[in-house]
Amino acid sequence: MKNYFLSVFLLVCFLFFSGCATYFNPVTQKQETTVYTEQDEIDLGAALDKRICKEFKVVADTDGVYRNFQALCEKVARNSDRPALSFHFKIIENKEVNAFSLPGGYVYVYTGLISKVSSDDELMCVVGHEIAHICARDAIHRMEKDLLYQIPASVLFGSGRQRALQNVADTVFTLSMLSYSRKQELQADTYGITYAFRAGFNPEGMVTFFKKLQEIEKKNPSLQITFLKDHPDTSERIKNAEIVIEGFKK
Repeated sequence: MKNYFLSVFLLVCFLFFSGCATYFNPVTQKQETTVYTEQDEIDLGAALDKRICKEFKVVADTDGVYRNFQALCEKVARNSDRPALSFHFKIIENKEVNAFSLPGGYVYVYTGLISKVSSDDELMCVVGHEIAHICARDAIHRMEKDLLYQIPASVLFGSGRQRALQNVADTVFTLSMLSYSRKQELQADTYGITYAFRAGFNPEGMVTFFKKLQEIEKKNPSLQITFLKDHPDTSERIKNAEIVIEGFKK
């Protein structure tokens, strides 16, 4: 019986990896084995964006909410580790203090978060954080981790690749999956600050923004600060940001 289960396991592994490609991760600087090619990632992001636009109130005129929003975000993206990727920056009308990103270059910022920033530097460090998640393919890695357990083999290994991607978008991937490890969050902070700095923004913006949210959270614990929820301790993130910024001075 043990040999039977071992054989089944090896067969599943063979089928899984036979459909894989290799991808050079510019953040980790390593070759990775992946089920999703970069084009798959882009197609998946587009499918997910359609869902987001149906489920949330996406602002049509982003620059009307925040001056030069698109131009500022694109400047950070051009200074990221995936400058050739076509990024899409959108604002969601929602009081929550939150921002998130999806595979393939999609970044969303809530009006609740925008209302708390005091400068372009603060906002672009936050946007840089989300861009960093995309550059490192954090969401893709999260999906691949659960892939064999959540997607039927008939869909995953079927001939219709686009159908499989749409299936992922419709039945597997939800915003609840956008919870990353402490290591991934600190890495996104580190690279997000770096991208903003390369783009000409003051990296101190990340520190001032974190400290501001820290104070708001202390005064009003009931306030929904989703950007800090399930993330590393804010004090730890501030310390990490200060270390990264100190490195720019050397």
